[in-house]
Amino acid sequence: MLSKSNYEKSAMLFLMAISLSAFLTLSSCTKENTLEPATTSQISANADAAESIASTVGEENGGLTDQMGDLFDLTSPTGLSKSEDASYLDKKEATYDSVTGIWTVVLERERGQVNGMNYAFIKRTYTFQFLNKNGQPQKFYVVNGDTANTIKFNIVEGEGRHKTKRLSQELKTLEGSFVATGTNTDMITVNGTYKRAAADTITTMRFTRTHDHQTELSIINLKGPRGSRRNLSQKVSGTITGTYHAVITFDGIKGYSERTIDKTINIVIGEGESQINIAGQKYLGDLASGEMK
Repeated sequence: MLSKSNYEKSAMLFLMAISLSAFLTLSSCTKENTLEPATTSQISANADAAESIASTVGEENGGLTDQMGDLFDLTSPTGLSKSEDASYLDKKEATYDSVTGIWTVVLERERGQVNGMNYAFIKRTYTFQFLNKNGQPQKFYVVNGDTANTIKFNIVEGEGRHKTKRLSQELKTLEGSFVATGTNTDMITVNGTYKRAAADTITTMRFTRTHDHQTELSIINLKGPRGSRRNLSQKVSGTITGTYHAVITFDGIKGYSERTIDKTINIVIGEGESQINIAGQKYLGDLASGEMK
């Protein structure tokens, strides 16, 4: 039987243990529900790569979907004409080579305000060729009632810059080669390759880092509507595979450990989203804005 003194000591130790347990539980709950900015461990090279890739395939920032919109626009009655939308500033120069049957177009487009939250300056040089049902070149999409069945579309070079809420980009090089089939039907199918090199600066509450990257993509059966690019990001669907290489620098010594990364990527496009898979981790991008959701 415990003496009174030992009983009091045991009771005190029991109460101290209960108090400590309650304190740790409260501290844990408080930490989980805090609104503190993200720490270093809460950002990663994969998440930043996904941010960059979402930008690469976006529409409004001049990514892949924007160029697919230009391709689809070739099947409209006006065909890559200057936009009537006041938010666009378009300049276009077009020349035709009657020997090869190839058009060359230099296009400039500006979206948003330079000092605004979202802005893009886009300059592209394209070549394209309309082919009839026999695979022979024709000058226009429709010639004597014959609608082109196929369009060969190339991105020769690109210049530009854009910014979103977290990312700003300086484009270095751009090229692409695509074949659009079924261009005489309501739904066009595109296959091809797309290469982009750029410096993406990503800024969050504590850290700024730059991904100097090269992205190479293979476009597999990307489908989109003939004759219109209105609400295009909601209408296209398909699969994209590729690789992402980046050299990463931080503004300061903090950040994640990786400084050079090479990633295999898989992207599913559909319902206005880019579902990005990097090393088994999945991320979701908004196809219209080119931003992460």
